[in-house]
Amino acid sequence: MPKVSILMPVYNAELYIAQAIESIITQTFTDWELILINDGSTDRSEAIVSKYKDNRIYYLKNTGNIGLIKTLNRGIDYCGGEYIARMDADDISFCDRLEKQVEFLDKHPSHIMCGTNALVINNFNDVTGRIRNLASNNLLQINLLFSDPFVHPSMMIRRNILIENRYDERYKHVEDYELWCRIANLGEIANLKKELFLYRWHNSNVSVLNADTQSILKDKIIIDGLKELGIQPSEEELYCHKITFQLYALGKKQEVSIDQFDNIAAWFSKLTRQNKIKRKYKQSDFIAFIWSRWAVLCISQKKYNKLLFPKFASYNPIVLVKLIKLVCILSRK
Repeated sequence: MPKVSILMPVYNAELYIAQAIESIITQTFTDWELILINDGSTDRSEAIVSKYKDNRIYYLKNTGNIGLIKTLNRGIDYCGGEYIARMDADDISFCDRLEKQVEFLDKHPSHIMCGTNALVINNFNDVTGRIRNLASNNLLQINLLFSDPFVHPSMMIRRNILIENRYDERYKHVEDYELWCRIANLGEIANLKKELFLYRWHNSNVSVLNADTQSILKDKIIIDGLKELGIQPSEEELYCHKITFQLYALGKKQEVSIDQFDNIAAWFSKLTRQNKIKRKYKQSDFIAFIWSRWAVLCISQKKYNKLLFPKFASYNPIVLVKLIKLVCILSRK
């Protein structure tokens, strides 16, 4: 069996699939199999795939269009590698992506999965942005309480974890976020700091076409996470919880009133009190993380006078060092 199975669903990807496949064929790490599953494509995707004669490439077809989640769950059963790497048919992996992720997981047996940072590209392969997520387990565990800190098609996961924990069909369009939150307690998680992936963003992206559905289901995932801290948020508290991750919509900055600032500070104080009681997250990491989000809020709204003395702050030297590191990371995003 190969060391790595790359699971790639295919649906009407004729414009990009050749680049996606070739980015796997040219990997510096060669002990892999590529599982391509055609989910009822009506374009030339099948004809393009059939041109590749590499015996490490396996091509499967669904009887019709059954959707991404069922296709992924079906594909897991065909993956024989120790690690399963995700890949979408319109994205591109850097040539050393698999090598770096395998090296990390081999060296860190306590970690169940790792993603990578990424560059964002458009339909013409022009770089239009970058995605830089947090890297360490403790901070990623906290981040999951607020937002998805992983680039889904950049992930590499231990097969034994995915075999026992499939994508949940009830969470269409946020199935990855729900899965990460569900399995995060099974081991440590990480992102590699290096950009090893080209993530294509265009008008046909799931996040663009299904934004409303995504928002509703993300709220459910967040609320379930808050329950583990013994909190059932009100509508206003849920707004406060999410706002520092939603300060920009379609390139436009959201305006936050002074009253809302007070409500957000009160909510963050409630979170830190509950975490101190429940001990779900390391408290110094938790306070530093929340304070860094507060910094993002204050800077975006030009309320610099509010940055240094929020109600939830702790001037413990350990917290301050962690805060400074987080702010430096956020400033490079």
